[in-house]
Amino acid sequence: MIKKLFMILLAVLILMNAVNAVDSSNWTNATVGYETFKIPPQYENPYKSDFNMYEFNEDIDVFTIRFVNPNIMSLYGYFIEHNSHIKKVKVSGHDAVHFMGYDRYSGKNNSKLWFSSGEEFYYITWNGEKITPEIKEVVKSCSDSKYSHDEFYDILSEEFNNYKIVNSVESQRYDYPTDNRHHSFYSIGTNGFSVGVIN
Repeated sequence: MIKKLFMILLAVLILMNAVNAVDSSNWTNATVGYETFKIPPQYENPYKSDFNMYEFNEDIDVFTIRFVNPNIMSLYGYFIEHNSHIKKVKVSGHDAVHFMGYDRYSGKNNSKLWFSSGEEFYYITWNGEKITPEIKEVVKSCSDSKYSHDEFYDILSEEFNNYKIVNSVESQRYDYPTDNRHHSFYSIGTNGFSVGVIN
């Protein structure tokens, strides 16, 4: 009896996976950053597509893939501050962060999924709360991340800490009178964080 029950449960799991499977063999491709992504049919014919972004619609929340390496700090910090739900997830073998927030202008919940491919960072946006089979297939179509689980989250955590430091410095800059003979600067690089005044 237990063996029979086990076989039934196994069959149900196989059927559920088959139902959730997506056939992407006839999907088109788009290159964003240094990766080629498969694009679901409903998001073909983009409003804009270049090295940094594949944007299906003028409203970037409908469906967008973005290469974020040049702007990880500012974008990741902004997303943390402006999204109500943030969750660490695993999507198609990739460590990821799923942001979800309500857009009062469109009246919809929107998602953003941050992940890495190779040594680069990307995010995908779409309308909805759930990570759909199509979104999973898009992530699956790119290269595996070269970062370990801990490295991936450590990089994002460090970028958010840098974001907070820069915003703190920027807010202080406006708290004091300026002098035409001086201006302040800040820098974040491989040697750490620097703040100073140039005469």
